[in-house]
Amino acid sequence: MKTFQFLHTNTKQLFYVFIAAFLFTLSACNQDEAPDFSSEDTEDASLDAIEDSYFDDADDLVGEAFTGIEGASNGKKATDERLSCATITYEGNGTSGTLRIDFGDGCTDPRGNVRTGAIVVTHSGAWNIAGSSWSISFEDYTINQFQIEGNRTVTVVSYTEELSVFDVVLTGGRVTWPDGRVATREVNRRREHERNGNNLLDRLIIYGSAQGTFRNGRGYSIEILEPLVYTRTCAAEGVFIPVSGVKFVTHGVRELTIDYGDGTCDNFVTLTNKNGRSVRYEVKK
Repeated sequence: MKTFQFLHTNTKQLFYVFIAAFLFTLSACNQDEAPDFSSEDTEDASLDAIEDSYFDDADDLVGEAFTGIEGASNGKKATDERLSCATITYEGNGTSGTLRIDFGDGCTDPRGNVRTGAIVVTHSGAWNIAGSSWSISFEDYTINQFQIEGNRTVTVVSYTEELSVFDVVLTGGRVTWPDGRVATREVNRRREHERNGNNLLDRLIIYGSAQGTFRNGRGYSIEILEPLVYTRTCAAEGVFIPVSGVKFVTHGVRELTIDYGDGTCDNFVTLTNKNGRSVRYEVKK
């Protein structure tokens, strides 16, 4: 009788050990297929937001500079405050030419951003006529010690004083961070510029895709699921990310949805991973 109880007890123990091992293995497999939310996700959200904002900023500056020199051949300053200390020159006849935005050895705008170097633009066709295109390049250009490189081709889809629409393709994009690490970026997007009564950029709406590698070496692919919206009023308050819109980011086996909110002026996003777990996160430079 005692022998039977001993064997019965050992059998039960082995059974529970087997079940525990099975559940552990199953859990490990599930984690490989759908990893839980991690610090990598928050880091990727920050890296993408910072790099995106600096490339988009360059596009905005070009558009504002063109607006400022319309009808002039050289030297007229645009009204955008970010260009207040830049030297802007234009050589051309209006239907083709070269625009140069030179920040010299250091130019600080009213928002505290410091730029150096130059952004150079050549255009074929009047810069604000549908079908014309611009080619944007960078000469030792930095913003807040981030060096920006690459070639951006901008094609004018439509243009009015209230709303202008552009297709943007970035090739060979590189961002060298202050710590020396390098990120790469390729972009294919559409941008809509809405202007206010003072002819200043009021809202920027972006949709499309991007891919590349973050400075931590992780490759990524991004699809904009709901248009990203930036506003002038929020930017003036220090908000450097979209105030609304949704991105879908994949890197390796990980998937991340970034929701920028309902239009509130802040740098908070809601991150959701493929397991459905969400967290509210403040993006910081």
